[in-house]
Amino acid sequence: MTYSKVVRCVFAISSLSLAAAVESEVSEIPESRWAVIAAGSAGFMNYRHQADACHAYHVMRKSGIPPSNIILMMEDDAANSNENKLKGTLFNKLNGTTDVYKGCQVDYRGKQVTAELFLNVITGNTSGVPAGGKVLKSTASDRVFLNFVDHGGVGLVSFPHGPFLHAMALHKALTAMKQKKMYKELVFYMEACESGSMFPQLSPKDGIYAVTAANARESSWGYYCMPKDDVVNGIHLGTCLGDLFSIAWMEDSDMANLGAETLGEQFKKVKARTNKSHVMSFGDTSFLAEPIGNFEEGEVPGASASAGDNGAIGVRDISLHTAWHRWEAARSPKDKALAWQEYQRVKDARTADEALFEEVVQEACLLSGPSCVADIQARQEDLKDMECHYNLALAVHSHCPRRSDHDAGGWNGFNMKFSRTLANLCEEQQHLKKTEEELLEILERACKKSSQAALESNIQSLENSLWIGGVLDRHAGSVAAEFEEPQFVV
Repeated sequence: MTYSKVVRCVFAISSLSLAAAVESEVSEIPESRWAVIAAGSAGFMNYRHQADACHAYHVMRKSGIPPSNIILMMEDDAANSNENKLKGTLFNKLNGTTDVYKGCQVDYRGKQVTAELFLNVITGNTSGVPAGGKVLKSTASDRVFLNFVDHGGVGLVSFPHGPFLHAMALHKALTAMKQKKMYKELVFYMEACESGSMFPQLSPKDGIYAVTAANARESSWGYYCMPKDDVVNGIHLGTCLGDLFSIAWMEDSDMANLGAETLGEQFKKVKARTNKSHVMSFGDTSFLAEPIGNFEEGEVPGASASAGDNGAIGVRDISLHTAWHRWEAARSPKDKALAWQEYQRVKDARTADEALFEEVVQEACLLSGPSCVADIQARQEDLKDMECHYNLALAVHSHCPRRSDHDAGGWNGFNMKFSRTLANLCEEQQHLKKTEEELLEILERACKKSSQAALESNIQSLENSLWIGGVLDRHAGSVAAEFEEPQFVV
């Protein structure tokens, strides 16, 4: 199949993702459609994920799914964050007039939101959720829509608490759903970097169709971002309001003309808009050839979503962009100094993560040729040795330093790109003359060394914060002297 055909199929499901998971408000059997929506991050920095999730919730509701059949999990800390200039609200669009947080019913929040909870919910395991908690109760005659938005890397996506969700565990859960006859058709929309690596074992005959925001080798993109496109009610919110792929399918669904628009036409619109990454599709395509009017309920007939950049930023760089623009926006000497300190902290954390994985690869390559390090870092191996990759990734989560309070463990939005490095190490064990156990030992040593350095750096940062109040003038002067515009990776 050509790339263009693949993409056309992908965007067919952007209609069907809603279609397969929703029905009209006058449906005679509302119980036949189910949806599970998960935002896997925490903190105002990740505002966009919770805004995406609440927007998706409203799309489901407006299309007819009753609240009892929608399960939403997210940290739920962005709307009421002290950093939110429009406290108690979430907006998912530049100059948006709809507060998507209003009426957004969150079923699981805070420390409840883990990969384990997500898997228990979608497999209908009532013993694995808090007492009285909702799980999927769908049957073999039902259509199910799953939507996940957050950070990701090769073979994994993150949750705000506990370990990540690995592709291996996700596949087992989807297999269990199939065995338990929990769906007639299931559509899974995933918004995350390298999300195209999460469905390597999906069968074309299992009734599951997955659509991802990016392929297995690239970042996804934030959308409606600072400094110009984060405006709501004339106020700059200082963050990204949404994610490009999520915005593309939801705004197209909001504005679809059901009487005239075909699936193919909608596919083209969404394909044109998701112009920073390669949207991918996986699995069963047998139930895609249906008109859009059979599944979605649009609000603005004839309207067309913009295909402009609208402040699109690669997800790996959003934290650095945010810190930089906060420094630019700060006005008082004290705020300027504190913002600069935070920018330096983010920048130093990225450098430390790069050094950590560089050290791991160098030690793993000691018994190999001179080109080994560059080869391991550059390879784009498919994820095959799932067990090895999972174990190495879990070691990062458990032993590497948390770079911010909102990280669940050693993984973060920036360093998840190095999950690719772990996959390469696993696939090249024979060439490296290293066992999985030896790779684990190398990784754990590097993580512990980096953790000690991070602790010392955090202590210094705290001391600097306390120091700023007494020597503002001198610090502000040094900020100006040290100024260096950041270089972002596109």
